[in-house]
Amino acid sequence: MKKELRHWLVKLHRYSGLLLSLFIVMAGLTGSALAFNDEIDAWLNPQFYHISSSGPHQPFEVLAAKVEHDYPHARLAFFSMEPDGNVPLQARLRTRHADGVLPIDTVFIDPVTAAVLGERNTKAASLAPQNLMPFLFRLHRYLLLDKTGAIISGSLGLLWLATLLIGFALAWPKHRSGWRKALSIKRGAGGFRLMYDLHRSVGLVAGVLLVMTAFTGAVMNLPDVARPMVSSLSPLTKPPKSSPHEGKPQIDWQQALAAAQASEPLSAPVRIARDDKQRLYQVRLRKQNDIQDSGSVRVVVDAVDGKVLSVLDPLKGSAGDTFIGVQYGLHTGQLLGLAGKILVAFMGLLPLLFTITGIAIWLKKRKSETIVRARHLHQAGTI
Repeated sequence: MKKELRHWLVKLHRYSGLLLSLFIVMAGLTGSALAFNDEIDAWLNPQFYHISSSGPHQPFEVLAAKVEHDYPHARLAFFSMEPDGNVPLQARLRTRHADGVLPIDTVFIDPVTAAVLGERNTKAASLAPQNLMPFLFRLHRYLLLDKTGAIISGSLGLLWLATLLIGFALAWPKHRSGWRKALSIKRGAGGFRLMYDLHRSVGLVAGVLLVMTAFTGAVMNLPDVARPMVSSLSPLTKPPKSSPHEGKPQIDWQQALAAAQASEPLSAPVRIARDDKQRLYQVRLRKQNDIQDSGSVRVVVDAVDGKVLSVLDPLKGSAGDTFIGVQYGLHTGQLLGLAGKILVAFMGLLPLLFTITGIAIWLKKRKSETIVRARHLHQAGTI
């Protein structure tokens, strides 16, 4: 690499890293916690994750009627569930009007008795136990700004990706024999050398995984950019936008769920949503050894006649479907199960390390440059 090019790349890496420092530290630390989102949430709020009653579950129509009766100001959007019958159902609510605000948007229901076990507002800016994990998720993905925040976060993720790639280019040894030095941390060489060695060696070792994390986050947060680019290389399966039939939905929640399960009998339902305007149900199913905990298979059912309109399994679709489908599992580590989530939790700590070592290196370089400039000015003044 030419000396002048390297000089400018160093400056670009340094100042883009400083600019992004707060964002990447926040994203890393919240990402570490979110790698075990359900486990932490269950520890903080055990009442949301356990039922004491036993017996057959109530039909979804009964549960839906209960929610709509108790929360008349809201619209029932979907139910989330776990294959384990000892876990409450989650009913997610939406406003009936575009400018409406809900004090409660998630209701936890005993599927046996239809009793409400708990409530929370996932959009509350609160660190209370019932709000903590939803708050961290919204901060991590949306910067608490919903869709606008997702665009900002995705754009900053692309800048972070570029910063990482520049760092790779700068740290890459010129010769094969230089790898041992590049990956080693010299003992007893002083604080600056320790900071520099940590920044370089950890970056070279973990950089590939950080690049993947930044890339997948940007893809998910910028779908209007990513999907057209992917579809230009490989077609993406488009789910039906509405029922081909006119009229009000005739199929209830339970019938739609049964139709979806019949199309994928080896998968377990984890979510069912109803769109009354488009007259559709969308059911999400989890396969054995699925690529994500929330299920990757999506089944669309006609709410008028109960026919299955589409089944999308990203691993059985086009290359584009697979690429888009694995982004969440890669980003969260769920693609690799427990080991992947542990790895993601550890990786989330690294931006803090890079920020500390990077700032230490910058301050040392800045101090050295100031001393050199002062020396040159002194020499110029004595001539």
